[in-house]
Amino acid sequence: MAVDTFESPLAASDRWRGFVAAHPWGSAAIAGLVGTQMATLVGYYFIGVGLPQLPWPLYNGVLVIFNKDFSEFATASTYFAGQSIHMVDGVVFTILYAATLYGRFPGPDSPTGDLIKGLTFSVILGLISMGFLVPYVYAPKTGLGLFSFEGPDTWKLPLAILVWHLAYGFFLGQLYSPARRRAAAAADTATA
Repeated sequence: MAVDTFESPLAASDRWRGFVAAHPWGSAAIAGLVGTQMATLVGYYFIGVGLPQLPWPLYNGVLVIFNKDFSEFATASTYFAGQSIHMVDGVVFTILYAATLYGRFPGPDSPTGDLIKGLTFSVILGLISMGFLVPYVYAPKTGLGLFSFEGPDTWKLPLAILVWHLAYGFFLGQLYSPARRRAAAAADTATA
């Protein structure tokens, strides 16, 4: 049995891991809420490090309210409508990850393995976001091009999108960690 040599100071406790094993869907929803909110905060502060700000709640709000001329881009109604959709997206994608991909991603049953799985999932979502959603849904007809490299920010926008998703994946990997359940089941099978 491999020993996990890296334990993040932010890694979930054994008590939380027990909760995740007992309540996989509820814990996935919580991990989705936390991961999405923390990544959203990171996205707002990108401007401080020279990357474009990613106000996903505002972008989603414009889509939900169908404000095609962007005349009400930064209003309370677009923000709260967008934030609601944004959080639902984060929870739904996390539950899909827990239900379909978590067990299929290779990697050890350890906090490090779970972190790698969360980061891998977030990179996939980031590629979908920068390759399709941003250039063709959020900002159509702006000429961002495939993977959003052709906009005024060139490489900075795709990098910001990737880093945003990595922040989400970090919290997902740290919080959705039911690995002990599989390790315990394997140990039970070996002793039987």
